[in-house]
Amino acid sequence: MNAVQLISRDIGKAMSVQTKVIDYMTDYFVKKGFRWLLPVMLSSITDPLWPDPAASKMRAPEIEAYGAKLKLMHSMILHKQFAVSMGLDKIFILSPNIRLEEKDRDDGRHAYEFTQLDFEIAHASMDDVMALIEELIAGLFREAGSWEEISRPLPKPRKPFKRFTLEEIKEEFGDEETASKEMDEPFWITDISREFYDREDPERPGHFRNYDLILPEGYGEVSSGGEREWEYEVIVRKLKDGGLSLEAFRPYLEVAKAGLLKPTAGAGIGVERLVRYLVGAKHIAEVQPFPRIPGVPAII
Repeated sequence: MNAVQLISRDIGKAMSVQTKVIDYMTDYFVKKGFRWLLPVMLSSITDPLWPDPAASKMRAPEIEAYGAKLKLMHSMILHKQFAVSMGLDKIFILSPNIRLEEKDRDDGRHAYEFTQLDFEIAHASMDDVMALIEELIAGLFREAGSWEEISRPLPKPRKPFKRFTLEEIKEEFGDEETASKEMDEPFWITDISREFYDREDPERPGHFRNYDLILPEGYGEVSSGGEREWEYEVIVRKLKDGGLSLEAFRPYLEVAKAGLLKPTAGAGIGVERLVRYLVGAKHIAEVQPFPRIPGVPAII
């Protein structure tokens, strides 16, 4: 594809749906009493995408600004925790993320530049967040079913959505991809061993109070979140267990050591992935005016 072909594509329907999706979701959170923060795009710290950022070969690009080295944002998860610590107990952001994926991640779902509706709630549990997202998704699907741009039937998901632990997914379906293809409504996968900031269940060591929302028809993950660690000693232990540098997270650890982090829970919802599902697009590039696909050079 060249620049002329890129500009000549018909992307109007997808952008109309995206406008309505963003309007619906932001209105939902504002009416729930959330404060709308503007995004951070450069920082000395960002989500390392632990447990093994070295193996994933995904590094946050850096620039130098005014004597400090700043990374392009992978995710605002640490900043969301800081914001709640400032007394902003319910917040959301339309957050741009940069993740330079491996070339083999061009599976129709991944983009290396994308936007999440990211939110966090003080003193919330995983059940609180999952119920909030279920209400949002069920309401959005009901409304989107009447939009003239949507030319395919959408499910009318029943609440609560089905829940599976990751181990149960492996036992019943083999993997997440197969489960997504075989299910006909959105469903949850819980108890996933991953980032250091996702809370380990204090009553069940080795299990985690986190969750992914999976779309049917093979569209895969659209939202990911969890309860967060806030205790300094636990965070330090998990950083060390993951082989991550404590110095790289110094500002975060300073706040945790001072006892200023609060128990929180939250999630991010992928805007482009949600739009892709609603319009039935085969590839995420179909809903990006300026596609950012792993392994594919950007045209503009």
